[in-house]
Amino acid sequence: KNDSDKVDVDLFLNPNGSVISTVLPKMLSADSAPYLYKELGFKTAVGMPFKDIATSDSIFMRTLPKADDAQGRTALRRMMEVGTGVIVPSKELEENPLENAVALSSLTEAVESNGKLPEGAVRLAIEIDGSEDDETIAKVKDLDPAMVFISIDAGLSQLHAARRVFEIFKTNDIQTPAIHHYKTTAGDSNELALELGTKVGSLLTDGNGDGILIEQVGETNFSVDFLRNTGFSLLQGCRMRNTKTEFVSCPSCGRTLFDLQETTAQIQEATGHLPGVTVAVMGCIVNGPGEMADADFGYVGTLPGKVDLYYGKEVVRKSIPNEEAVDSLVDLIKEYDMWKDKEEEEAEEEEEEAGEEEEEAEE
Repeated sequence: KNDSDKVDVDLFLNPNGSVISTVLPKMLSADSAPYLYKELGFKTAVGMPFKDIATSDSIFMRTLPKADDAQGRTALRRMMEVGTGVIVPSKELEENPLENAVALSSLTEAVESNGKLPEGAVRLAIEIDGSEDDETIAKVKDLDPAMVFISIDAGLSQLHAARRVFEIFKTNDIQTPAIHHYKTTAGDSNELALELGTKVGSLLTDGNGDGILIEQVGETNFSVDFLRNTGFSLLQGCRMRNTKTEFVSCPSCGRTLFDLQETTAQIQEATGHLPGVTVAVMGCIVNGPGEMADADFGYVGTLPGKVDLYYGKEVVRKSIPNEEAVDSLVDLIKEYDMWKDKEEEEAEEEEEEAGEEEEEAEE
């Protein structure tokens, strides 16, 4: 954050890892905005968005709603008022200004203009495609952007080009947060997961990068919500930012004493809303305690139809019938003060309806 910043730019990113979501202008209409808030992970109260534990930290828009689009601009303003950054290409901001937006320029353009900002922009973001020479990349330090997008050119190796950029950053002590801007044409969720794990996850695990922006290219049609959750799952898998319960499970074998997949699904449904908590589900006593050594709680099959529950490495409840074990696990988590209640869906729906009625009344 700079002393001259008009808004708290620190809120645009999270120090433990950031997720940025791509948003289109049509998503900001009066009818669509309430759904967009939910897709981006906001909580809402009387129609107004508020950041939650897994809300997108910032949004990326290649095109903004026009200045006379009151509904679109209002939706943007409401998100910006609660600390959401809006990142927009500099050329778009020159034609269609937005107060306190972050202006995205290629590194080459930023160097040529000496980091000049379009009207109303609060800070600069720089896009690096990996084709720049070492000297040019080192100039990021003097430009002092709020963030850097690592957007590797399609003609280069994603891993090798990105690693080169991070090596130059380390050599020149450049501390600017680096967001992996991954463009995908994948139409299948498994394909996307594999791409992200190999091309981005491997970099994040090595400490190369501070967040993820997934942008769909072509005919792919994943929802904003799906891509946001995929981003947060990637960060959690890379041990960066926990936004949900961590589950550990054995691969299952002939010794497994219950339906591992069905039981794990039941446990995830009951306890999946507890960030910072790790639950291990093990089919038998043979390898279970060793494999779940780092978990907070363990659910281990011991006898046919019976389960033992662990807190850390200690057995705390023995021989619980399978049909009672999930509820007993919930009670155990509550006993150790690591439980919080789920948000009531009905209450959220009532808030959204109230917000929509208020907006209609304003119109």
